[in-house]
Amino acid sequence: MSGTLKTLINGGLKIYLRPLHCTRVVRSKNEAQHGAVTDNGGYTQQLLDDPYWEDLPSPPDVRPMYTETRGDTAPRSPHSEGKRLSRKDSASFLKPEVSLSRLQATDSIISIVFGLKRLAWAHVDRTLTVRDWQQHEWVHLVRGKQHADLYLEDVCSAVSQFPAADIYILEKSSLSSQNASMFPVTLHLRIVEAMLYALLNPGYIAEQAPHRVFSMGRTIVGKHFDIMVGGAKTSGVDLVQRLVEEATTTERPRIQFTEDLIFQYKHRLHPRGQNRNEEMCDALLQAIAFYELTGKPDT
Repeated sequence: MSGTLKTLINGGLKIYLRPLHCTRVVRSKNEAQHGAVTDNGGYTQQLLDDPYWEDLPSPPDVRPMYTETRGDTAPRSPHSEGKRLSRKDSASFLKPEVSLSRLQATDSIISIVFGLKRLAWAHVDRTLTVRDWQQHEWVHLVRGKQHADLYLEDVCSAVSQFPAADIYILEKSSLSSQNASMFPVTLHLRIVEAMLYALLNPGYIAEQAPHRVFSMGRTIVGKHFDIMVGGAKTSGVDLVQRLVEEATTTERPRIQFTEDLIFQYKHRLHPRGQNRNEEMCDALLQAIAFYELTGKPDT
């Protein structure tokens, strides 16, 4: 019926059409001959008699590409494992979903924290030994030039300094998207986060490789170290200073450093003015929390 919205079910994929002369669309000429199509003047029959319809291939079966969820169609990623992991087997503190067994098999990770002025990272292995711990100052972004090419240049400059690692853990900020005054900050963090996901996942599309980049909530780290105040994670600088000091004074420290780097790190963590190395400290705490939440590291 002209002007009436009808639904065509094509192998499970719902397509909404506005047909001109018929109540629904047919899959083949035989279907029309059995009364599947009605019109007001035989125009549909004229179309079916056209040679074009004889050579028209059957619609593809799209059912394997879609799964029904609450009446809606949702695409199934080629990277998915076919079924959701149970809560016992999944690392619920990370997004996207990943199995604990895969995380426990990693040799090293790079923990990444970024803000408005800089990006910091900590390269930590399964023995909780810090192999690298640095920060990169934004060159273009602190000047208020939020152009896509400048974001790419700054983020690529930071990524080029990363050592090789099995997976990358990004801090997920807890800023509310409903706070209009914080929108520029939230936008900046999301842009950097998206670029890191793309740059550090080179085989995700080309080779359909599993994710190597995961996000970890800032509050998860805060709760793990009990440094939460009023639902927000507070500064971890003092805690990290204590952990670095214990690395040289206790027999079984919570975190270890190579001998050639311990003096450098102790010197850098003595804050002067507003330079408290917040991002560096947060990156280290995030790495420690990751290993302690995935299971006791091998020693």
